[in-house]
Amino acid sequence: MPRGWYLAQGLFPLGYSSSDDEEGPCELPNGRLVCGPHGFVVCGKCCTDYSFMDEVLGEDDEDLEDDEDMEDDEDLEDDEDLKDEEDLEIDIDSLPIFTPSSPRSIREKVRGTGLVFPSKFKPPVSSQPPLEVFSGRRRWINAIRCTLPNDDGVLLIMTDGACLNNGQANPKAGWAFVQGVNAEGRPSPVGARLEQRGPWGDAGNQTSNRAELRAVLAALRYRHWPGEFFHTIVFATDSEYVVEGATQWARTWVQNDWRTRGYGHVKNRDLWELLLGECERFQGFGLAVQFWKIPREWNTFADEWAKKAAAMQHAPDEWGEVPGVASTL
Repeated sequence: MPRGWYLAQGLFPLGYSSSDDEEGPCELPNGRLVCGPHGFVVCGKCCTDYSFMDEVLGEDDEDLEDDEDMEDDEDLEDDEDLKDEEDLEIDIDSLPIFTPSSPRSIREKVRGTGLVFPSKFKPPVSSQPPLEVFSGRRRWINAIRCTLPNDDGVLLIMTDGACLNNGQANPKAGWAFVQGVNAEGRPSPVGARLEQRGPWGDAGNQTSNRAELRAVLAALRYRHWPGEFFHTIVFATDSEYVVEGATQWARTWVQNDWRTRGYGHVKNRDLWELLLGECERFQGFGLAVQFWKIPREWNTFADEWAKKAAAMQHAPDEWGEVPGVASTL
């Protein structure tokens, strides 16, 4: 639509977005984001959900239901075969999943205090997708890591989260991350269903935003990355919630004792605290964490496996750890 249409509606085009529409998100005069073509905070057609801005703006809109319950799936298309997980053709046995480890193999989980925050990654060539920017290949045991060609100490990990049946009686969320490539050059994924409880036993809803965060945490705790001689991990994700939350909004949340500007509780606080705790822990080993917001079409592989994970029947009740953690202790 022409720019004049947006201005007439009091909207301001923000440029590129990972949504399926060409216009991307637009900003209302009050700071709220809506989808460009339709003007909705939660738009099923565009597969976008900007309701997380409630936490940034501190607004409680009585006309909107809790986004934890009504959050549209950012990652599901309109096709009917994707609305019902029974129609998905999935080889469940081929998905590398994890199960809860023994207590001896689980590293201590620490709540972050705000001493360290992630930063944003600025690609040297903005028009290149992640696997082209990170064209370097470094072998570690039986894995091949993707690194910057001029600095093999910078590691690429691609993450995504998905949720089937959002806003319905039985939402099912899953996550996945791509840790590198195999010998044939194909991306190597790890994924699982989102647990019913968080790292400290807090109950958590099955939502795509929570699954997006869970993918990052699973990847951070998958290996002792400094032991592979990395000094930086770059997480490539199409989730604005994760990128802006980790690099910008979390600073304000910590200062306000995890309250929004409207004095509401920050959603998914347990996962945000663990993310900051992981950043603090890794800084002690000289490793930094960065986030790169990429278009959805550059994240199709992690997206595919996150949906496969979400389609699994059983969601673990308790928080689990990735088996790879045991080999690093």
